[in-house]
Amino acid sequence: MSRRPTAPRSATDPHEGQEIATAGAPPQVADAAVVLLHGRGSKARHVLTLVDEFLHRGVMYLAPQAAGSSWYPAPVTSPIERNEPWLTSALGRVSAALDIAADAGIPPERVVFFGFSQGACLAAEFAVRNPRRYGGLVALSGSLLGPDLGNRTHDGYDDGDQNGHSSDDDLDGTPAFFGSGRDDPRVDPERVEASARVLAALGADATSRLYEGLGHAINDDEIRVIDSFIERLG
Repeated sequence: MSRRPTAPRSATDPHEGQEIATAGAPPQVADAAVVLLHGRGSKARHVLTLVDEFLHRGVMYLAPQAAGSSWYPAPVTSPIERNEPWLTSALGRVSAALDIAADAGIPPERVVFFGFSQGACLAAEFAVRNPRRYGGLVALSGSLLGPDLGNRTHDGYDDGDQNGHSSDDDLDGTPAFFGSGRDDPRVDPERVEASARVLAALGADATSRLYEGLGHAINDDEIRVIDSFIERLG
């Protein structure tokens, strides 16, 4: 059960020590996992309520909590360095969720990432910076970070590899879906489509879909996409 989100404990690692809430199958019987990343102003326990829409036997659901309910402070179009150290700290919480899955014997290729709004941006950033085969990525109402997605390269930057990955690393066919309202007041639809292209260039099986009249929300079609991604791991 989630606790109330707390303020940052560390100036250099703002999300350090924040809880990772869980639901679904216990570690002893789980054979797949979904990492759910909440949006700005939301909470881990809130995003976990989506689990009722796509509850599958044997799946562990992991929802990291952001300090102050915000993963990073500056707009998504800002230079990436303006969101440090919050962004690096947030990526560390995603890694911590993967570690929990690994401790339960679940490899990354059986882990699906889901994120909404800021959580979608974080999920996409994690995949780009840590390319390998995952069970899937569903990013709703969000995009990769940075002012110019056309300059995003293999490691997520335009000035060389800063993550220690070789040029042979890629997303190896990871299914990826970017969905958003065409009229979303917080997300540029062109950035959503550009993010899918970046992931496709990194080897993901990536698609994007824009919906009329959706705004900044999740619809039934997107829920079905999440459900289908998890079902593939069955």
